[in-house]
Amino acid sequence: MLRAIAERCMLEIRYQSIARDEEQLRYISPHSFAYDGTRWHVRAYCHLRSGFRDFVFGRILSAGHSKPSSIDPVDDIEWNTNVDLVLKPNSALTQAQRKGVEVDYGMTDGTTKIICRQAMLFYTLRSLNFEPNGVPRDGERQLVIANLDEIKALLPTPGQA
Repeated sequence: MLRAIAERCMLEIRYQSIARDEEQLRYISPHSFAYDGTRWHVRAYCHLRSGFRDFVFGRILSAGHSKPSSIDPVDDIEWNTNVDLVLKPNSALTQAQRKGVEVDYGMTDGTTKIICRQAMLFYTLRSLNFEPNGVPRDGERQLVIANLDEIKALLPTPGQA
Protein backbone atom coordinates (compact mmCIF):
# COMPACT_ATOMS: atom_id res chain seq x y z
CA MET A 1 0.00 0.00 0.00
CA LEU A 2 2.80 2.42 0.90
CA ARG A 3 4.56 1.70 -2.38
CA ALA A 4 1.33 2.23 -4.33
CA ILE A 5 0.91 5.62 -2.65
CA ALA A 6 4.55 6.63 -3.11
CA GLU A 7 4.67 5.51 -6.74
CA ARG A 8 1.11 6.68 -7.54
CA CYS A 9 -0.12 3.28 -8.64
CA MET A 10 -3.42 1.54 -9.10
CA LEU A 11 -3.58 -1.51 -6.86
CA GLU A 12 -5.69 -4.64 -7.14
CA ILE A 13 -7.29 -5.55 -3.79
CA ARG A 14 -9.74 -8.07 -2.43
CA TYR A 15 -12.06 -6.08 -0.15
CA GLN A 16 -14.74 -7.14 2.31
CA SER A 17 -17.29 -4.35 2.39
CA ILE A 18 -19.74 -4.15 5.26
CA ALA A 19 -22.50 -3.64 2.66
CA ARG A 20 -21.92 -6.99 0.88
CA ASP A 21 -21.73 -10.56 2.11
CA GLU A 22 -19.10 -11.57 -0.42
CA GLU A 23 -15.64 -10.09 -0.86
CA GLN A 24 -15.02 -8.11 -4.00
CA LEU A 25 -12.10 -7.57 -6.31
CA ARG A 26 -11.46 -3.85 -6.71
CA TYR A 27 -8.86 -1.60 -8.23
CA ILE A 28 -7.96 1.43 -6.16
CA SER A 29 -5.52 4.29 -6.53
CA PRO A 30 -4.60 5.04 -2.91
CA HIS A 31 -3.19 8.39 -1.83
CA SER A 32 -3.47 8.71 1.98
CA PHE A 33 -4.04 7.02 5.30
CA ALA A 34 -6.42 8.33 7.95
CA TYR A 35 -7.20 7.29 11.50
CA ASP A 36 -10.70 7.85 12.87
CA GLY A 37 -9.82 7.13 16.50
CA THR A 38 -10.75 3.47 16.13
CA ARG A 39 -9.65 2.20 12.73
CA TRP A 40 -7.20 3.04 9.97
CA HIS A 41 -8.58 3.94 6.56
CA VAL A 42 -7.01 4.15 3.13
CA ARG A 43 -8.26 7.07 1.08
CA ALA A 44 -8.28 6.07 -2.57
CA TYR A 45 -9.94 6.44 -5.92
CA CYS A 46 -12.16 3.40 -6.47
CA HIS A 47 -12.14 2.41 -10.12
CA LEU A 48 -15.21 0.20 -9.59
CA ARG A 49 -17.37 3.05 -8.25
CA SER A 50 -15.58 5.83 -10.17
CA GLY A 51 -14.94 8.07 -7.20
CA PHE A 52 -12.83 8.69 -4.13
CA ARG A 53 -13.74 6.55 -1.13
CA ASP A 54 -12.53 5.45 2.29
CA PHE A 55 -11.50 1.82 2.67
CA VAL A 56 -11.14 0.33 6.15
CA PHE A 57 -7.60 -0.99 6.11
CA GLY A 58 -8.50 -4.17 8.02
CA ARG A 59 -11.09 -5.12 5.39
CA ILE A 60 -8.46 -5.26 2.65
CA LEU A 61 -8.00 -9.03 2.54
CA SER A 62 -5.13 -9.01 0.07
CA ALA A 63 -3.34 -6.74 -2.36
CA GLY A 64 -2.25 -7.92 -5.78
CA HIS A 65 -0.40 -6.42 -8.65
CA SER A 66 -0.10 -2.72 -9.30
CA LYS A 67 0.31 -0.52 -12.33
CA PRO A 68 0.75 3.20 -12.89
CA SER A 69 -2.33 5.32 -12.23
CA SER A 70 -3.36 8.60 -13.82
CA ILE A 71 -5.50 9.54 -10.80
CA ASP A 72 -4.35 12.76 -9.14
CA PRO A 73 -5.00 13.05 -5.37
CA VAL A 74 -5.52 16.80 -5.88
CA ASP A 75 -8.83 15.87 -7.51
CA ASP A 76 -10.12 14.37 -4.24
CA ILE A 77 -12.14 17.44 -3.27
CA GLU A 78 -13.52 15.94 -0.04
CA TRP A 79 -10.03 15.02 1.14
CA ASN A 80 -8.63 18.44 0.29
CA THR A 81 -11.49 20.43 1.83
CA ASN A 82 -11.27 21.29 5.52
CA VAL A 83 -14.40 21.72 7.62
CA ASP A 84 -14.44 23.92 10.72
CA LEU A 85 -16.72 22.46 13.38
CA VAL A 86 -17.54 25.13 15.96
CA LEU A 87 -18.71 23.46 19.14
CA LYS A 88 -20.42 25.04 22.12
CA PRO A 89 -22.15 23.78 25.25
CA ASN A 90 -25.78 22.87 24.84
CA SER A 91 -27.92 25.82 25.99
CA ALA A 92 -30.21 23.36 27.81
CA LEU A 93 -27.44 22.81 30.39
CA THR A 94 -27.23 24.83 33.56
CA GLN A 95 -24.65 27.59 33.75
CA ALA A 96 -22.42 25.39 35.95
CA GLN A 97 -22.75 22.46 33.52
CA ARG A 98 -21.91 24.71 30.56
CA LYS A 99 -18.82 25.92 32.42
CA GLY A 100 -17.78 22.30 33.00
CA VAL A 101 -18.17 21.53 29.29
CA GLU A 102 -16.14 24.64 28.41
CA VAL A 103 -13.33 23.41 30.67
CA ASP A 104 -13.55 19.84 29.31
CA TYR A 105 -13.11 21.02 25.73
CA GLY A 106 -10.72 23.92 26.38
CA MET A 107 -13.22 26.45 25.07
CA THR A 108 -12.53 30.15 24.74
CA ASP A 109 -15.51 32.49 24.97
CA GLY A 110 -17.83 29.48 25.07
CA THR A 111 -16.71 27.79 21.84
CA THR A 112 -13.97 25.62 20.41
CA LYS A 113 -13.14 24.86 16.81
CA ILE A 114 -12.21 21.45 15.45
CA ILE A 115 -10.83 21.31 11.93
CA CYS A 116 -11.26 18.08 10.01
CA ARG A 117 -11.15 16.93 6.42
CA GLN A 118 -14.56 16.74 4.79
CA ALA A 119 -13.81 13.12 3.90
CA MET A 120 -13.40 12.37 7.63
CA LEU A 121 -16.39 14.43 8.80
CA PHE A 122 -18.62 11.38 9.32
CA TYR A 123 -16.03 9.80 11.64
CA THR A 124 -15.34 13.06 13.49
CA LEU A 125 -19.06 13.56 14.14
CA ARG A 126 -19.36 9.98 15.37
CA SER A 127 -16.42 10.38 17.77
CA LEU A 128 -18.06 13.53 19.19
CA ASN A 129 -21.41 11.70 19.67
CA PHE A 130 -23.28 13.41 16.84
CA GLU A 131 -25.51 11.78 14.25
CA PRO A 132 -24.36 12.11 10.61
CA ASN A 133 -26.79 15.07 10.26
CA GLY A 134 -24.98 16.95 13.04
CA VAL A 135 -27.63 16.48 15.73
CA PRO A 136 -26.43 15.08 19.09
CA ARG A 137 -27.09 11.36 19.49
CA ASP A 138 -29.95 10.35 21.79
CA GLY A 139 -28.89 10.75 25.39
CA GLU A 140 -26.03 13.11 24.52
CA ARG A 141 -26.57 16.68 25.58
CA GLN A 142 -23.23 18.28 26.34
CA LEU A 143 -22.34 19.74 22.95
CA VAL A 144 -24.02 21.26 19.94
CA ILE A 145 -22.52 22.37 16.64
CA ALA A 146 -22.75 26.16 16.66
CA ASN A 147 -22.22 26.47 12.90
CA LEU A 148 -24.48 23.58 11.85
CA ASP A 149 -26.40 25.65 9.28
CA GLU A 150 -23.11 26.73 7.72
CA ILE A 151 -21.76 23.17 7.31
CA LYS A 152 -25.02 21.32 6.56
CA ALA A 153 -24.25 21.04 2.84
CA LEU A 154 -20.98 19.27 3.68
CA LEU A 155 -22.50 16.64 5.96
CA PRO A 156 -22.53 13.09 4.62
CA THR A 157 -25.79 11.94 3.10
CA PRO A 158 -27.29 8.67 4.42
CA GLY A 159 -25.37 5.68 3.09
CA GLN A 160 -22.47 7.81 1.87
CA ALA A 161 -19.97 7.25 4.68
